[in-house]
Amino acid sequence: MDNINREYIDTYIQSLIKYEDEKLEKFRQDCLERNLPIIHKEVGQFIKLVINRLEARSIIEVGTNVGYSSIFMVNAMKPGGRVVTLERSEKFYDEALKNIKSFGLEEQIQVHLGDAVENLDNIAGTFDMAFIDAAKSYYRTFFDKCCRMMKPGGMILSDNVLYQGMIATDDLVVRRKKTLVRNMRNYLEYISNDDRFITSVLPLGDGLAVTLIK
Repeated sequence: MDNINREYIDTYIQSLIKYEDEKLEKFRQDCLERNLPIIHKEVGQFIKLVINRLEARSIIEVGTNVGYSSIFMVNAMKPGGRVVTLERSEKFYDEALKNIKSFGLEEQIQVHLGDAVENLDNIAGTFDMAFIDAAKSYYRTFFDKCCRMMKPGGMILSDNVLYQGMIATDDLVVRRKKTLVRNMRNYLEYISNDDRFITSVLPLGDGLAVTLIK
C-alpha cells in the first residue's frame, strides 16, 4: 500500500498506536500480507477518534472489501452501533460475510452486494458518519448520495484522496490515471469550497478528507 509521507514518519506515528484487539490486529496483518487495500493504521486511529467524538451509532460505508474497516469501526463504537456497507465485488462480499461472522458481528454489520452508485439510493435511514473508500472517480457521486443520509452535524470521511501524491502534483501523474486524477481534484475542490461543508484534507495514509456537514 502506498503512503504519501516519508516512511520513517509513518513508521514512528504507527509505533505510537497501541493494539486493543489481538484478533483484529491479526486480521489486519493477514490483509497486509495479501496486499489488500485496507485502511492505514494511522487513518484507523483518526477514524476511531472521530467515531468517539461524534458518539456515532450509525455509519454508512462505501467499499467493504473483505470487511476489515467495517469490523474496525464497529469495534470503535459503543455497544449497539451499526455499520451499513456496500461492496460491488462478489468475491470480496462473500469473504467479508465470513470475516464478519467470525467476529460475531452479523447483527451489527449489514453488507449490500452491488454497485454503490445505484445501491446507495436504496439504503434507508440516516447516519452519523460516512466512510468512502471505493472507486476514486466516483467519489463526488458517493459523497452526494451519502450527504443526503447524514444527520445534522454528521461527518463524511473520504480515504486515499491524494492517491500516491498524484493529486497534489502533475509531476507524479501517470497517463492511465489522468481521468482519476482530474475527477479527484474536482472532488476535493467541491467539498473544500461549498459553503454547506467544512473540509480538511489530512496527509494521513494516502490522504484523508474529513468533511463536516453544517
